[in-house]
Amino acid sequence: MEGYCDYQEFLRELKTWGDNAREAKGGFHAGNSFGTLLEKAIQSADYQVFSPFLYLSLAARLERDEMMLLAAALYAGLCKEGLSFTDWQKFFHAENNFPGAELFFQSSPLLFEREWSAQAAAHIRIAPRLFLFLSGTILDTTRIPGMHWYHRTDEPLPCLGASACLYPEIKKCLRRNPGKKLVYLQGDTGSGRKLNYASLAAQEHRSFAVIPYKTLQSENHLREMRLECLINDAMFAIELQEEEDDLAPLLYWLEDEETLFFIGGHKELPLTLLDGRQYLPFSISTKDVLTDKKLFDDLTHTYQWQQEEVRRDFLGRYDFLPGRMREILELANSYSLSEGTERIAEKHLKRAVLRVSSHSLDKYAKKIQGVYRMEDLILPETPRQKIFHIINRVRNRKLVYEEWGFKEKSPYGNGVSMVFAGSPGTGKTMAAQVMAAELGMELYRVELPSVVDKYIGETEKKLNRIFGEAQNSMAILFFDEADVLFSKRTEVKESNDKYSNMEIAFLLQKMEEYEGISILATNYLQNFDSAFRRRISDIIDFPLPDAHLRRQMWQSMIPPMLPLADEIDFDFLAKQFEVSGSVIKNALIYAGFLAAEVKEPLLTMDRILKGLSHELEKSGKKLNRSEYGEYGHLFGSFDGTSVAWVPNSRENSLE
Repeated sequence: MEGYCDYQEFLRELKTWGDNAREAKGGFHAGNSFGTLLEKAIQSADYQVFSPFLYLSLAARLERDEMMLLAAALYAGLCKEGLSFTDWQKFFHAENNFPGAELFFQSSPLLFEREWSAQAAAHIRIAPRLFLFLSGTILDTTRIPGMHWYHRTDEPLPCLGASACLYPEIKKCLRRNPGKKLVYLQGDTGSGRKLNYASLAAQEHRSFAVIPYKTLQSENHLREMRLECLINDAMFAIELQEEEDDLAPLLYWLEDEETLFFIGGHKELPLTLLDGRQYLPFSISTKDVLTDKKLFDDLTHTYQWQQEEVRRDFLGRYDFLPGRMREILELANSYSLSEGTERIAEKHLKRAVLRVSSHSLDKYAKKIQGVYRMEDLILPETPRQKIFHIINRVRNRKLVYEEWGFKEKSPYGNGVSMVFAGSPGTGKTMAAQVMAAELGMELYRVELPSVVDKYIGETEKKLNRIFGEAQNSMAILFFDEADVLFSKRTEVKESNDKYSNMEIAFLLQKMEEYEGISILATNYLQNFDSAFRRRISDIIDFPLPDAHLRRQMWQSMIPPMLPLADEIDFDFLAKQFEVSGSVIKNALIYAGFLAAEVKEPLLTMDRILKGLSHELEKSGKKLNRSEYGEYGHLFGSFDGTSVAWVPNSRENSLE
């Protein structure tokens, strides 16, 4: 028996087969004749003749009887009709024990669309896009919103690493367990869950797509995605969110799928939803992945580096999971290519880390740019040295914990948790900015008053999301106004006290678990009892600056571009006014605006004192003449009306 010269010849014979069945010619046996069609199609495949019908039947894993129903529906479609049950009976009337009615009325809702009458399904039609494919139209892959093509069969797969390689076990498990199954692969984002499924699909020369559950709009939306996967012979997995609760609609929509592949975090699936499916859970250990030194060495060595030290420093500084690290390295490599260097440098990595690490932390916190460096930080020697040592501790933690083996002695709580204690304006936020800039990390300020919720359990949920998102980028978390929570830490006298203490305990637990840097800022260290202090790695006190430090601040905060009068008495300003760094900064900015109002701008002692008076008045302190000391003659020289309003006073016109 010879095969078909091309697929159109198969369609012509299928048309003849359908005509004969419909006309019920004597001696014609539709089942036997369909077997001949099928054998010729299989023979044609040996001669590289592509058959969409055979391809789809294999991709959908159809039995022979189901293939015959598909062929009959394709024939009806070629005749521009739907397939009625009456017509379908003509194809199997000569068959013994043929489940014709069952096949028709329980036909796949994925492959067929049903047109119902008042009594039963009157007609079935092949889904329009499938019909185009089966009628010989070559289709390009459709990009369906919400579905991500993770891997194509013609693309290489990245290294998975021994610590995360679960797909061989999943494959064995699927073979051992017939029938309907649900495979649930759990782990943190970037740990290799999708790569395991892609590797499993690649074993069968199939592509792999990811469908986030949160993007699904309806059953029809999911059906479009499934059809696209079917046409492209692709495996797909549903990605669940940690907060997903009601999965019943999803499992109902996927009822006809033999094997479901789900991706999730650490939340278990409710077994009551499985409805007879065999549950096959697998889990990737983040701890094991992060300690897989060979995996990260292999991953980073696939790129060209400007210096080996840059590569080692990158590995030592960050605890990114492989998926996130791969994104960062790809982007850093792109930056190097656009500059023409073709080698990754430290600046490319810093830029890539900040770009890739954009996440939903913005919902709960404000991103602060780390614009200051260590040389900008004016503090007493003790807190300054502490911050310096903490920065180096973060840089060297992989050397100490992993290469030297201290992680085996201390497997838990190896992040950096700190309390910054001091009056407002003493440099707590600036110190956090310095750490972010020196380490090349993101800094997020979390306003604790906006996190604390009056509803029981909501505060913990918000904190859990914040730390979960921060883990993706190892961002520095700066919890401002911690006193709103810790001032409530008290003996339990009523139920509210109990829940406040539970919130504090939960925050401390998350700070201990967090592998990055977390900082609590407080104005009142006395709110933190000894039990709490033992659970924090560092407490840094930010005192008001002394006269020596204040003089440095007055001088360093004046920009070099601003014209400066020779009369500025920095010694007097430093000794006379015991103020914080933020007061000094704001007073100088105010004085700068006063200087900008005159034709010959100049920063003078007069304007600085006016700026200082203005800043102190905001906090309720009004300076008197005696506090101006030897500059008492300047007291009262500015009453808010001494500068007349003249439009464009510095210039006669805008030109």
